[in-house]
Amino acid sequence: MSKYKTKEEVHNRAKDIIGKSMIEIYEENGIYDAKPKSKNYVGDAFELWMDVPKNSRAEADLAEAGVELKATPYKILKNGQYSAKERLVLNIINYMEEAKQTFETSSFSHKDTLMELTYYQHNPNKPKEEWTFDESILFSFPKKDLEIIKQDWEVIHQAILDGKAHELSEGMTNYLGACTKGASAKSLRDQPFSKIKAKQRAYSLKAGYMTSILRTYVFGNETDPAIQKAKFDLGQTTIKENPTASIESIASTEELAHNSLGDIILAKLNQYKGKTLAELKKQFNVTKNAKQVNAILIARMLGLKGDSANEAEEIQKSDIQIKTISVKSNGKIKESMSFPAFKFKDVATQKFAESDFYDALTKRFLFAVFKRLNDDKPSDDEQIFLGAKFWYMPAKDLDIVEGVYNDTAQTIRDGVRLEVKGNRVLNNFIPASAKRISHVRPHVRYAQYVKGPNSNGLPTPATWINRTDDEKYDPSGRYMATQCFWLNADYIGEQVQDITEE
Repeated sequence: MSKYKTKEEVHNRAKDIIGKSMIEIYEENGIYDAKPKSKNYVGDAFELWMDVPKNSRAEADLAEAGVELKATPYKILKNGQYSAKERLVLNIINYMEEAKQTFETSSFSHKDTLMELTYYQHNPNKPKEEWTFDESILFSFPKKDLEIIKQDWEVIHQAILDGKAHELSEGMTNYLGACTKGASAKSLRDQPFSKIKAKQRAYSLKAGYMTSILRTYVFGNETDPAIQKAKFDLGQTTIKENPTASIESIASTEELAHNSLGDIILAKLNQYKGKTLAELKKQFNVTKNAKQVNAILIARMLGLKGDSANEAEEIQKSDIQIKTISVKSNGKIKESMSFPAFKFKDVATQKFAESDFYDALTKRFLFAVFKRLNDDKPSDDEQIFLGAKFWYMPAKDLDIVEGVYNDTAQTIRDGVRLEVKGNRVLNNFIPASAKRISHVRPHVRYAQYVKGPNSNGLPTPATWINRTDDEKYDPSGRYMATQCFWLNADYIGEQVQDITEE
């Protein structure tokens, strides 16, 4: 049993870890052979500091204090902003047992509603032994967040009751996810109302949610009664009741008590169905004609003053991906949907479930659909808002995309085939014409086949066919135009068909 038996004692002890390096903690406890490459290296150091005995490893929390301990990494982006490195994985979901529970009796509520979150910077340029713990908060969920968390739990719980645990996806929920967990994505468990085995999953707080907490309360100055950052004073037993908030919000706590976040967002947007761009711009006094006009209008429809709905509290915490979709006059989608450029070496070495592409695909999407009545430079009167919907990629489609990813990885490992035809360079990555939901092609107009800003290195040299003796083609085959994964336009069209055919 740990000597820290109240939440106040736990938090004050955790605050004393700030500035301590991993190696300091291990050596202070007489451990000189800790292995930095161990997956549990940082978490074990935190538990050592908190006096959690080795034999209680299976029960990571301090049961007597009712506090779960979590050491969680953050990173610093190129723009200097703090960002969570990853989602916060909580406890594994036992589908057989969880089916019997309510939210209040669930394994999530039992373990994860009061946590000591201690933060360290994941710095690949520094030995892990020298990493330090930089801040710690005693965290429970703010009231409004808890309403959304409850809604998310109910979605997961209902999937289990429906015998569809095998169809669970992180894109189904907002803050609380059900992420895959285990030695591989193929780790399977029994579920109570289906003979189909489901992937092992754990409750998790999404990376967007963790980033918001990090920026707002950990390294920011905002406060909430549910979150204690400062040490407790002697004799203090309650968290201060002075909440502050400067981030715009879409829904109130009262609204969330009666409606889901998704329903609130869609109700706000879909009341404007059928309005032209001209009518919306006039109603919201938006004069800009630039590309961001649709983003501004979506923000206004949601009742926000800022120019981007991405800045709203709920959108940030849910990490909802807002995508504006343009439909041509014939009802077809104007273009495929692009994802961030990838590095060839990353795709060649990372499993799909560990890739940035998988992370992007398993998010929740908000599609806002506009139709052009005239395909050639339509006026504001010739563009109509058709409506909005939430969407996430179903597991069966994700399996198909995984095949595209794996084939792309194999092509890179084997060596890409590059063929010069006229002024173009063709490759053997999967094209949209293969009709496999996803394809690979560049995102930039200028393609580069030498080292430069529009190319990146290949781990295996490409094979050139019909290469001319031209300085724009590196003969070593070590560089090619930077590529992206895309979702095919016809596939996106199928996902919004219920809107476009109304």
